[in-house]
Amino acid sequence: MGETTDHRHMSPTEAMMWNLESDPWLAPSGGSVVVYDQPLDDERFRRAIAASVAEVPRLRQRVLPGAGGVAAPRWVADREFDLDWHVRRIGAPGNGTLRELLDWTTPYFQDAYDRSRPLWQFVIVDGLEGGRGALVAKLHHTISDGEGAIVMAMKYTALQRDVPAPDPVDLDAIVAAEPVEDEGPVGVALDAVGQTVRASARAGRDMLERMASPQGWRRARDETADLMKSAADTRQSAGSELWSKRSRRRHMEVIDLPFDEVRAAAKALGGTINDFFVTGLVEGTRRYHERAGVPLDRVHTSFVVSTRTDESAENAFTPVPVDIPLTDQSLAERFTSIGALLLDKREQVHGEGPIALVAGLVNLIPASVASSVARSQAAHLDFATSNLQGFLGDTYVAGAKTLHSYPFGPLAGTALNATQVSMNEFLVIGLHIDPVAVAEPAVLRSLIDDAYRDLLDAA
Repeated sequence: MGETTDHRHMSPTEAMMWNLESDPWLAPSGGSVVVYDQPLDDERFRRAIAASVAEVPRLRQRVLPGAGGVAAPRWVADREFDLDWHVRRIGAPGNGTLRELLDWTTPYFQDAYDRSRPLWQFVIVDGLEGGRGALVAKLHHTISDGEGAIVMAMKYTALQRDVPAPDPVDLDAIVAAEPVEDEGPVGVALDAVGQTVRASARAGRDMLERMASPQGWRRARDETADLMKSAADTRQSAGSELWSKRSRRRHMEVIDLPFDEVRAAAKALGGTINDFFVTGLVEGTRRYHERAGVPLDRVHTSFVVSTRTDESAENAFTPVPVDIPLTDQSLAERFTSIGALLLDKREQVHGEGPIALVAGLVNLIPASVASSVARSQAAHLDFATSNLQGFLGDTYVAGAKTLHSYPFGPLAGTALNATQVSMNEFLVIGLHIDPVAVAEPAVLRSLIDDAYRDLLDAA
């Protein structure tokens, strides 16, 4: 389950994301835009979602803050759960183009969640050009990471168009049967005491396990030293001077690539699909800066490593920073060197990874200090990446065939977040961009796409 098997409380990483959200620059805003060949059948979709809500407790739970802002928040039943609030239907904006839908979705993803309700929403969109439909999904990162979100999506996804709708589910009865928890001051305080006792025991056990070998001792020492150095250095800057300004503004772009061709090219070049993904981003970024007359000598980025050990839909990940030098290389050579660098960084991740240690410390300091440190670290990154495993066959939701599924990860202070997912016959990339940092987002998208096409030709 990642950091903890206590399903009632947020893990340290989830609590950190929850606490840092008070700074709108660091809000974990994002989601997905899925395009279908026809509009979704409303009744079938609502039944499918109701069945998912019945199966996944966090979809019918709200957050109860912990005592003093230090104890971990709790997941408690939303006694007033209303599916109609979470699932809405609108007509397509403008003329129903994908560009207009993305422009509508961008501020919607930034809208603050209602913290008195479960932290998710779906918007069914009718009237896209060509008779298509869409689904805009918004899911708070404390509920799940990207991989977990796909796990949940597969619960309402079918492999055939005409699969019967699930039987109706009595969500009111399910919510009413949830255990009643003391949400008053005394209950919150007692819960905090219980958390402290359990956390102390767990920390002692983890420390003993780490110290049981010289390798464990050295790893703990090095992780702590790296964390302290990183937190103390607030003067770090991104590799790109051109992208150094950051804002709360957002812009979204998408790229579609033929999956089979990408997989074959990555294999021919001697690496993985993720190597292909990151190399294209790096090369596109390099070309963008060359075009602007501000050449780069390195790129500061991060990639996500899954720490998942089961099929749950909860968070189980750790971000890994990587500094990529931009030497004079051919595109194939750059692919090889980036692949080797990513592999080396991935092999350095052990267990839950560094984020668990970082989160545990961040949650103990004042929110204003934590957000300042987090902003500084985000400012050091040119872009962040995430690689998700999707589904490569035909999929259907409420009678509609999935055409494209565009993921958008949170920027959280970086200039760009690029998230890829394999879905149907495509490798799909969602670019979540700060347009103050990246002044010409459409140009960047075009240059990244060109880099991918050149990689296909280089194989």
